[in-house]
Amino acid sequence: TWFSSALWTFSTLGWPEKTDDLAAFHPTSFMSPAYEILQLWVSRMILMSTFHLGQVPFRTVMIHGLVRDSAGRKFSKSLGNGIDPLVLIEKYGTDALRMSLLVGNPIGSDISFDETKVKAYKNFANKLWNISRFTLSNTEEIVVNEAGVPTEADKQLLEEFAGIMRDITGDFEEYRFHLASEKLYQYVWHRFADVIIEESKKILIGEDETAKLSRQQTLLAILQHILIALHPFMPFITEEIWAHMPKSKDKNTNLLMIEKWPQV
Repeated sequence: TWFSSALWTFSTLGWPEKTDDLAAFHPTSFMSPAYEILQLWVSRMILMSTFHLGQVPFRTVMIHGLVRDSAGRKFSKSLGNGIDPLVLIEKYGTDALRMSLLVGNPIGSDISFDETKVKAYKNFANKLWNISRFTLSNTEEIVVNEAGVPTEADKQLLEEFAGIMRDITGDFEEYRFHLASEKLYQYVWHRFADVIIEESKKILIGEDETAKLSRQQTLLAILQHILIALHPFMPFITEEIWAHMPKSKDKNTNLLMIEKWPQV
């Protein structure tokens, strides 16, 4: 098993034939295994790739921990303490399961699995859906970054969010995914949903058309970047919401998964 797995980085690309895929995609750049197979797999992949192709197969290896039960025990068939991810996905959704395994779990540390945490991120997915529905229903025919200058209040909101995005971008670049996901969760729920949207309700039904247009564009712009930033963690709900987003100068693609990361 480990001998054939050691060939994985290049055997899947058509080797020993000199295929276009092999030329285009090897070597790769990034690998993320658990610490228990560092010697069993990672070192063997490096050895085999170097021997057969004269290439190091990847330059960055991010070693993650193991998922254990609530008592800290390793999942075991004999103990019967394992979980079936398909059952949890059916119950709570894939995005909720992904978030529960990332938020608050530093890379490299073992995770004590807790189903209540998965349920909590199902609620977060519902919150994201609801704030998106509110934003889209109140911004029909609005185009982001077009025809209008933001008010001072909205400039402050955009600058605040730009700061959050800079922090999150830095976390991604340094592989601090547990921090990036936590910051997004806190901002979306406790800042965007609880504060910004609530205060926007009066503006959106008010008579100041300049303030209304500014707030509509601001809500759309922030939501657009929230979806991009959350997509690596919650790909399914963000892709679905993205399909309903209006066109903008910054939105040139149909699929969120190939959208460029925001430059702030």
